[in-house]
Amino acid sequence: MKIFLSWSGEKSKNIAESLKDWLEQVIQTSEPWISTSIEKGKKWSKEISDKLEESKVGIICLTKDNLNAPWILFEAGAISKSSDSYVCTFLTDISSSSEISGPLSSFQNTRFTKEEVLKLLKTINNRIKESKGGKSLSEKALEEVFETFYPKLETKINKILEEKPEDINSTSHIRSDRELLEELVENQRLLKEKINDVWTNKEVNEIVDQYVSNFIKNRTGMEYDYEILEEPYFTEFCDKLANNPLIRKLFSNRDDFKKFLKERYDLPF
Repeated sequence: MKIFLSWSGEKSKNIAESLKDWLEQVIQTSEPWISTSIEKGKKWSKEISDKLEESKVGIICLTKDNLNAPWILFEAGAISKSSDSYVCTFLTDISSSSEISGPLSSFQNTRFTKEEVLKLLKTINNRIKESKGGKSLSEKALEEVFETFYPKLETKINKILEEKPEDINSTSHIRSDRELLEELVENQRLLKEKINDVWTNKEVNEIVDQYVSNFIKNRTGMEYDYEILEEPYFTEFCDKLANNPLIRKLFSNRDDFKKFLKERYDLPF
């Protein structure tokens, strides 16, 4: 069973790599994966997209430095879209879950303690047991191997946490804004392709037509259809569409949606 390890920043990356090596030793049938494992020459955006889709467990390596990192938020959201996926935040230098806000606060936390890490390990082992063809460990065997290997993980991560910021090359492995943008664009394109397999253009047009018709009918002061693209009407209209999952998935931003409306209704500007 594939386990996706998400990171952002050098400290988080080192923790994720330590977890990967440790999980491979403790549960040998697990397949932990981190983006640093991508082979030279492969298209990294597609590789990450494939692993996100295949993974049934996601471990988000959180530190004080990356609580609001866009990459962390993106990968956590991508894994959690699957109804049978399990996403967990792994807290190392974060003492309390109250420090986490926004989307990440909805996931179950694992603090870096012996008791919590064992619970995480049991969850992974159970997921392997539930998966088709998965070979899990008995609870007794899991606890025994955990007792043997946990001190190694504890020592390694504590050493990472004790490193001073100046001892870490914090820029060499952080993904650039350009890389993040390319990844988001690629995944948006793949997502649209999948949605179009299910929803025909006719159905999309009918849904948007219905929203447009109702909005114009109920909005006082509008005289012409094309005014829907002018402020404040367009902002109000987008707010009304915000709860429609199909619209959210099909249009990544307001400009995309505005372009669609212009083409759909052949508006004069």
